[in-house]
Parts: sequence; C-alpha cells; structure tokens
Amino acid sequence: MTEMPALPRYEDAVRRFRIEDEIARLHGDPATGINAYVECCGRYTGENRLALRAISANGELREFTFDDLADMSGRVGSLLKEHGVRPGDIVAGMLPRIPELVALILGTWRIGAVYQPLFTAFGPKAIEHRLSYSKAKLVVTNPANRGKLDEVENHPRIAIVLAPGDALPEGDIDFRAALATASPACSPVMRKGSDLFMMMSTSGTTGHPKGVPVPLRALLAFGAYMRDAIGLKPDDIFWNIADPGWAYGLYYAITGPLQLGIATTFYEAPSTPKAPTTSSSVSASPASQARPPPIAC
Repeated sequence: MTEMPALPRYEDAVRRFRIEDEIARLHGDPATGINAYVECCGRYTGENRLALRAISANGELREFTFDDLADMSGRVGSLLKEHGVRPGDIVAGMLPRIPELVALILGTWRIGAVYQPLFTAFGPKAIEHRLSYSKAKLVVTNPANRGKLDEVENHPRIAIVLAPGDALPEGDIDFRAALATASPACSPVMRKGSDLFMMMSTSGTTGHPKGVPVPLRALLAFGAYMRDAIGLKPDDIFWNIADPGWAYGLYYAITGPLQLGIATTFYEAPSTPKAPTTSSSVSASPASQARPPPIAC
C-alpha cells in the first residue's frame, strides 16, 4: 500500500467547510433534484473508469468499470419496476460482498427507491423485526441465507442469486436469470435531499433495533468524510473491510468511494475473515488504502 496521505487537522477542515462547496461537488442538487445512482455511478460513465475490484471466495479477481455497474444497475432497476417497486419503496439486500450487491444497491437508488441492508449473520428473528418495520417490497438474498426467510412471518417477495447448479425455490425470482433478460435502459428518478435512500437500523444492543432513515442530503457528509478523514485521492484503489450489512460498510465501502469516482474493493469472505485469508486477499488485489471497521459499525 502507498504511504498514507497527510490529512487536514480537524480544526482546519471545520474552518474551511462551506456547504455551498459540498453541494457544488454533487452532480445534482438536494433542493431541486438528486439521485444517488447518478452521484455514485452514472456521472462517471463513458471514461472506462475502474469502479470495483471483486475477489471471489476462491480468490478469483474480477474488475468492473462504472459503465459495467451502470449496465447492471439499469437491469436491476428494470427488474424492480417490473415487480412493482416504486420511488420511496424499500428493497432489502442480504448478500455477501459480491458484484450483485453493488448492482442491487445502485439499481434501487436509480429508480428512487430505498435500500435496506440485512447483515448476513442475522438470524430469522433479527431479519423479521427489520422487515416488519421497513415494509420492504422485495428482499434479495443467496442460497446460504435463503432458509432464514422461511422462518420470517409475512416476508416480502424473494429474489435469489443462484450459483450454477442451485435449485430455484418455488415462488422465488431467479435474480441472475432475470437480469440477463432485463433492459439496461432505466432513467434515474430524481428526488429531493430530504427523501430517503437508505433504511438503516440500530444494533439492538439495548432493546429492539430501531429504524434509522438516511436522507439523500447525507451524501454531503459522506463525501466530506472520504476526503477529509480518509484522504482518498483520485488514483486510489480503496479497500474498506467493514461489512456493507452495517452502516460503516455501506456508507464508506460502497457509497463514499464510488461517490468520489474512486475504485473500491470487495472480498467475498465472512464478516470477520481470519488473518491469513485477509493477507491473501491483499496480495490478490493490492489496495492503495485499506480501512478496518470501527468497533461498532
């Protein structure tokens, strides 16, 4: 990894901060119209620009440009609309760190819908509680987590990311097969800064988890954090090992770097990989900056 960048002192960052400057860095405007897909992907297409390095569980490295993610997310958006998802509706994802997760998030935002992360280590009761308050219209998962949803009362429609040879559960949507035939043409739906684009939750450490709605204007804070606290530079390849099933991973492993047009790294591994596993992934995809999650993420 390259040498850590010199970061501004907190006092200096505060002194020079102007909300007008942060708004000017966006493609849209929270007051008149903004779309999180455009901010995190659409505006960087046409440049053959690296967006994602994805390392599979068996160590295979695949690279995706912003154009690749635009195509995939357009297909996701078309699929979601076909199944009745509208602007403001919630779509939940319970997936490991695979490219389809990024496509799902961007595709949800593209049509003006709201993304809800579900940590893959959650049990059925934790999932049920979160889906009960979010009223998600669809949940996308994989075979390793699909069985948990059978124990969730009144669960939404399920789409499943199958591997070759996996059987499709009755009534589920074959996510990959559906994307293969879906149209990549999907116009972004503009929203206001006060509209939601994420539905998070508290950890539930002191009682039942509570919903934490995140409005689009939070992108202003995410961008400032990546520049002033992380110090990302245009040629960086970023690796945040926090799981996107929690806030820090979703905010700063996906949204933050992509918002700045900087490549991020995914490693399909357990949420707490062992040291040798982590070390091998660094060798497979050297990142110029890596960040561990905070204790509570």
